[in-house]
Amino acid sequence: MPASNSETEDPRGVASPQRVAIVSHAHPSVSKGGAEIAAFALYEGLLELGHDAIFIAAVPESDRRKAFRGSEREGFVYLPDDSFEPFYQLSSQNAGAEIEGIIRSRGSRIVNFHHFNFVGLDALRRVRAAANLRVAFTFHEFLALCPHHGLMVTPQGHRLCESPSPEACVACFPNRTRFDFHQRRRLLLETLSSFDQFIAPSYFLAERLCDWGLDEARMFVVENGLAKAPERRSTSRSKFRRDWVFGFFGQINPYKGVDVLLDAAEILQQARAANVRIRIHGNLVQQSEAFCERLRAATASGAVEFTGAYDHRMVDRLMAECDYVVVPSRWWENSPLVIQEAFGAGRPVLCAGMGGMAEKVRAGESGLHFAPGDAADLARCILEAADEPVHERLVKGLPRPLDGAEMARRYLHVFLTSAKPRPTARIVETADAVQAITFG
Repeated sequence: MPASNSETEDPRGVASPQRVAIVSHAHPSVSKGGAEIAAFALYEGLLELGHDAIFIAAVPESDRRKAFRGSEREGFVYLPDDSFEPFYQLSSQNAGAEIEGIIRSRGSRIVNFHHFNFVGLDALRRVRAAANLRVAFTFHEFLALCPHHGLMVTPQGHRLCESPSPEACVACFPNRTRFDFHQRRRLLLETLSSFDQFIAPSYFLAERLCDWGLDEARMFVVENGLAKAPERRSTSRSKFRRDWVFGFFGQINPYKGVDVLLDAAEILQQARAANVRIRIHGNLVQQSEAFCERLRAATASGAVEFTGAYDHRMVDRLMAECDYVVVPSRWWENSPLVIQEAFGAGRPVLCAGMGGMAEKVRAGESGLHFAPGDAADLARCILEAADEPVHERLVKGLPRPLDGAEMARRYLHVFLTSAKPRPTARIVETADAVQAITFG
């Protein structure tokens, strides 16, 4: 069993300032994904605790204009847009040298990677081979196991994948061979196995990574934190509010389950549940025209309210205007940022009862579960939640999310945990072999 949060809570063993480099595949000024936001919150938490932290982000050349450096402690590695090979996760040969150069120039002794996507396994190997560095890796999804964007969902039919294997993966990617998937797993596993510690924000993710082949003794579970945990607004419902408001927040892509929410809204409308309002906040990503038309029709009929994209800095206020936050994702999820934000805003969560969602939201304590992909069960769940005693009970059971400083304390405890000897001799040889296969 991976080490629990309770084993990383006591900060008293970390007295002296530590020089830490946080390396991310993206920067929050360029994109607002949960991984880069969590990595940046950790970096800010380290600074708040008085440690000498730096933040290094990979940025595509096409996004150079968007990149904003908040201080001289933040560094960017700009990579050509066409330099990344996504199947074997190999990137520009310059990425590793640039990242190592920044680390060396600042004298960092601890390095924490928060992804290998776009950064490339080449960079991880380069930094791992450098002398006198302790290197940890944080996983944010299942990309090591699944080349379909780390979703563990089949590209055709969007079915959940329970256990990836070369045989199963060939069915999803018929242009690839079993040998390709064996080599991909071998390259990833040997590269990652050289790290001192592995960190996952959920037990669900950690256990699957260990089943895949990572050393359980070096795996730790540390929850993601919010940069600044907000002061909770009043968690009680306004005595003037008659309707119950259920809000969705996030990207509206095919895997976030908004179609399930639309189906549930239609069921509630047909049932004449007049005191229920469904509000959708977010931007449309990779959705078909048929879905967009359906969303427009649902908005026009009054089944839902669609508010469009929102400024992430306003999410606390927007959530406080709802009674519940709904997370209907069709994929496993790991540690959705939206759940932490909902808890920070004092709002219970209705979520699909699987994966990292079910782990974070305790059914009957901090929210309710419904059957994944089942609109009728979601509608039932919404009606159950639209009740004063139920809402009051769930609000009382809400946990307080970590802030960046507490997250940093727990990470530091992991960083300074003694590590086993690492197998490093085979990594470069294996990587060269795969690169030859990939690029001829």
